[in-house]
Amino acid sequence: MIRTSMVRLRVTAVALAASACLLGGAASAQAATADAGAPAPGPGRAVAATETAKFTGSGTGGTMGSAIESATNVALSYAQAAGWQRSQCYRLASDVRQSGGWFTAVSQVFCQR
Repeated sequence: MIRTSMVRLRVTAVALAASACLLGGAASAQAATADAGAPAPGPGRAVAATETAKFTGSGTGGTMGSAIESATNVALSYAQAAGWQRSQCYRLASDVRQSGGWFTAVSQVFCQR
């Protein structure tokens, strides 16, 4: 039976993934299946990992914009207290509600490094 080069590539990727699982864990297996032509990470080769976090803050203000800004600053202060820099974070979502003459906002900040 003749196999095409695409089938051989898939078989090689599966074999590399299986051996990577036995030798280096799941991170090595994912790297091997993503690019079958590249060698699997081993000792002395770093695997890049991404760390993420979400922080939520609430605030009030006389306008919608000032309430959102206040809530975002509170969430960013929580992120900074946890060791994140402001440049690593951005506002993911915000919600504003009016109560009387004031606005109340909740803001969620997403951080990644």
